[in-house]
Amino acid sequence: MRTASQINETIGEYRDELDAIVAVSEREEREMSPEETVRVTDLAEKLIPNCQAQLKTAIKVEHERNQRASARIDAEIADQQKERGEIVAREASNYRFSAIKVPAKAKMHSELKAFKGEDAERNAYIAGNVILAKVFGNSAAIHFCRNHGLLDVSAAMSTSDNSKGGFMVPEEMQTAMIRLREERGVFPQFANRVPMGADIIRVPRLLTDVVAYWVGEANSSNTGEITASDPVIGEAELMARKLAALTRISSELDEDAVIDIGDMLTMSMAYSMADKIDDAAFNGDGTSTYGGILGLKNALASGAIQDALAGNVGASTLDFADFEAALGLYPQYAAASPRWFMHSAVYYASAYRLMNAAGGNSNVTLSNGVMQPMFLGYPVSFVQVMPSTSGTLISTILAYFGDLRLSSSYGTRRSVRTEIATERYFEFDQIGVKTTERIAINNHERGETIRNRPIIALKSAAS
Repeated sequence: MRTASQINETIGEYRDELDAIVAVSEREEREMSPEETVRVTDLAEKLIPNCQAQLKTAIKVEHERNQRASARIDAEIADQQKERGEIVAREASNYRFSAIKVPAKAKMHSELKAFKGEDAERNAYIAGNVILAKVFGNSAAIHFCRNHGLLDVSAAMSTSDNSKGGFMVPEEMQTAMIRLREERGVFPQFANRVPMGADIIRVPRLLTDVVAYWVGEANSSNTGEITASDPVIGEAELMARKLAALTRISSELDEDAVIDIGDMLTMSMAYSMADKIDDAAFNGDGTSTYGGILGLKNALASGAIQDALAGNVGASTLDFADFEAALGLYPQYAAASPRWFMHSAVYYASAYRLMNAAGGNSNVTLSNGVMQPMFLGYPVSFVQVMPSTSGTLISTILAYFGDLRLSSSYGTRRSVRTEIATERYFEFDQIGVKTTERIAINNHERGETIRNRPIIALKSAAS
């Protein structure tokens, strides 16, 4: 019996032939010959439909086979658990993979970047095999995945075209992706994290505080009555939006590079998603380009934006007075953890330049550097989606200061889903990898009043 992958390829060949016959007749501006008409009819009404029916059956058979293989392995694990009494049920998945040995030819060629820990090489090997099986149809990788219950063919094949899409991301790979995205992305690290149980949720905001009054002792002229007041509670809406990123990988890959494949693809997907989230959170203008998200750049009220002194028209001309004026706009919040947010190029052209000119560096600092960039007593986080020009850049927000946890909410509705397209970049001999997830971003404290001004922007002068 032919595999689902083989049948899917046959369907693609039939469709290519059908399209080619029609294209030739149209290009020559003539009617199709009787032979061509018979062949087109045969392809469209018999061969392709028959293959599609066979494909559905093959997918069901392979899915059932994979389920049985997984069940067999789980049964073996359960038997071993009963005999040894050492492995708890929730650790069965980890135990299933603990015996996997990475073959010598697949050993990593350089230090892994996406996967960390003592099992990093093994986890990258597992992820690479899933990719090889799902994307490239590698027989050795398919065999590996079947034996370890990793292959779900029904989710990997499409009956509508001859491309492959939608493969299951191994837990090890997803964990690495989340970690990388958290490390790369700045906004999700520092904003208020909100898990979403629905597509739209509302989180409470305290708009005004309860009012306190001085009262006197009760006597004949003063009852000592306390005036009642209520806090004003508002809401910030979080609406889940789909985020998608597309990247490309070379199709010239095989099982000898399986670990590098897993590491490379995991990192590429994680980084692309992180950068897109930061771009919307900081630069979004509310249009579809940014998923309808209004970023800090366009959300902050004028009262939360400090303009640099006249003549300070770029990072290289900002001075201490500009940064100190921004700090002066920031009110004190209990338990707040404010910090600076700016592009690394702007930091070194402005803040670092000012500190260097001020002197006072020790030999230790000059030789070893500083692990956490600091400025005016506060930590600095590099946001690489913010403006990076160190020269003239008029009327442009170059830095933010404040606590994103108090100003912004970041909701997560669904984790990462990955799809593969083998035809999208066919002419480049590359394969497209698309990742999607559903998140929500709301910069709800925008500085209309001092009470809700937990984030401040520093803008270069207009002239």
